[in-house]
Amino acid sequence: MCFEYLPNGSLDQYISGISSGLDWGARYAIIKGICEGLKCLHEGSKNSKIHMNLKLSNILLDENMTAKIDDFDIVRFLGKGKRSSIDYGFPCSSDRHMPPEFIQRQVISKAFDIYSLGIIVIGLVTGTILGLLEMPSAMLIEKAHEEWMQRLQKTVHVTSVEGYFQQVKKCLKIGLQCVERDRHRRPTITNIINALNETETLINCGLLVVHPQELRFLPFRTNKKAMISCTLELNNRGDDRVAFMLVANRPKMYLTKKPLCGIVPPRCAYSLTLTMMPNKIMELSSQKKIMGPPSSSSDCSDFFTLYSVVLGQYDLQDVQKDSVLVQYDNFFKKAKDKATGDEVQEVKLKVLCHHQEYLVPPQKKQKKQAGHGTSSEIIATPDAQQVSFIDVHPTEPWFMTTNHMGSLRLWNYYESMDRMQVEALNYFQLAAYEPVHVATFIAREKWIVAGDRNGDIHVYNYDQNQHVKSFDAHNSCITTLVVHPTDPFLLSSSEDDDHLIKLWSWNKDWKCTRTFQGHTDRVTEVAFNPMETDSFASISWDGTVKIWSICSDDPRNIITLKLDGSVERLLCIDYFTRYNQQHLIVGCKDMTVQIWKLGMKECVDKLEGHADHISAVKLHPDLPVLITGSIDGTIRIWNSTTYKLENIIGFNLGAVYALGCIKGSQRGMPS
Repeated sequence: MCFEYLPNGSLDQYISGISSGLDWGARYAIIKGICEGLKCLHEGSKNSKIHMNLKLSNILLDENMTAKIDDFDIVRFLGKGKRSSIDYGFPCSSDRHMPPEFIQRQVISKAFDIYSLGIIVIGLVTGTILGLLEMPSAMLIEKAHEEWMQRLQKTVHVTSVEGYFQQVKKCLKIGLQCVERDRHRRPTITNIINALNETETLINCGLLVVHPQELRFLPFRTNKKAMISCTLELNNRGDDRVAFMLVANRPKMYLTKKPLCGIVPPRCAYSLTLTMMPNKIMELSSQKKIMGPPSSSSDCSDFFTLYSVVLGQYDLQDVQKDSVLVQYDNFFKKAKDKATGDEVQEVKLKVLCHHQEYLVPPQKKQKKQAGHGTSSEIIATPDAQQVSFIDVHPTEPWFMTTNHMGSLRLWNYYESMDRMQVEALNYFQLAAYEPVHVATFIAREKWIVAGDRNGDIHVYNYDQNQHVKSFDAHNSCITTLVVHPTDPFLLSSSEDDDHLIKLWSWNKDWKCTRTFQGHTDRVTEVAFNPMETDSFASISWDGTVKIWSICSDDPRNIITLKLDGSVERLLCIDYFTRYNQQHLIVGCKDMTVQIWKLGMKECVDKLEGHADHISAVKLHPDLPVLITGSIDGTIRIWNSTTYKLENIIGFNLGAVYALGCIKGSQRGMPS
């Protein structure tokens, strides 16, 4: 059996006094997570399930401190009858998590779990696992309220203290209601979640909701070259644009190629990836001489300060990319100097560094490997170069990259500790004498097809580790290789002056069966129509999109979409469906993404917001989202029906040049 690895252990390790340990945001998130999990058991199916062993040691925590309910050995369906406590495997009838009606009369109902939930909630809020056994409820409530008010005043923004305090009071009240001796007076799990949701509306989180409040860098010990990252999410729930600037007290500890500043649009999230080099985290660890279990972390005195401010209609528009940080810095200084004084909000985010010795990735269930793995995480290789192309295998957990120096690499990926881990696969040598620019999988033949800068195409069998064929396809660097979804065809284009697209049939010993001529400048991308696979679209620097039939090279059968005359150089393209009608998403150099409705042959919408030209566009294979990448270093996630911008992701490692999506996952692979 294979289970998810949860590195932060069980909840009983984190029950500590109010003045120390987990902050209120983390405690509340755990409470809410347990409640949502319990709701799935009680109301998630026709047959309600009762856990019957809900306790602190059975709540496990992932690397983001997300709560997961464990130990379903004695779960019972409602209505299966009564049994003794021994039949159910409890250690003894005095277990503090067991309700009195079960101890005395073996009564089983959903209220059993609600009682256990109450004990956990009281423990989290008060910081003691004994809770009501230590003191009367009135004294417990008064003490908890006093201590939480003191801590909140020290740790959260002044505008949020009262809202969080009311949330503390409500959670403690819910916990006490859950442990009522009369099971009929205990709330249902739905009532509990509704009450928790109401408390969230009381909190003024400032301009941005920030999660997490503590930045945890979790390294592995398997590779000393590994980069360690954590993600910070900024959520703008308001109706104004909000500018932010994230400043580290020791910037040299972190790897970044772009300024940590930007704009969060209304009703949108912005995810920032912060990356620390391994030698830096080792330095922090050695300074503190950290020793302890996996849950231990160093209070390493490093921190980030997040500044945020509401923008006016014309603020920070047309920011020059070469002076982004200077312009943002000047803008925030002016905002701080204004008479109101409180326009700029500040949040301090502590950095926690877990010791490398104790963070060991679990043994993972391996799928068939294509070769020998050389690492267990994303690594910063000495010869790392700008990635020019990425392709994800449709069935195996592999993806392939090429870079602008001409190297081709294969990678194996897997989920571990709630994050993606990657290891390089080195198992065959290319026969190409020229650097490789683009490559793709042909999964049904177990092939890799690569195009080099001399215009040659090379075919390899990755299952047998064997070179199959090489042939002369073009006169210069091959820029596009696209495989037909079902037929034995491959499309290619290059930097040749003739701007031809060629169709190759591997059933005819890789003969070129048709050429497509019509573009007057370089073809940058080609995509087959997923619904009408006999047609494909191409995009070119000449400012046009052309739709072709693989059955005919007659110019009269070509559909040409001429984009706006102000748009110079179209760069990327993909198909997607909206309201049962096919559309094209087109990335342009003018920093816009155009949406074309094929039936009308016209541009029906534009997606704007990137600060540099669009380098990659993609429809997610499973989710109703469009993904766009840009030279500005960000990825944007758009709803494919409403075109609403839902999330911005900033990796802060340079420009985004290519995108790949993993089918059956909510993950993407930018590069």
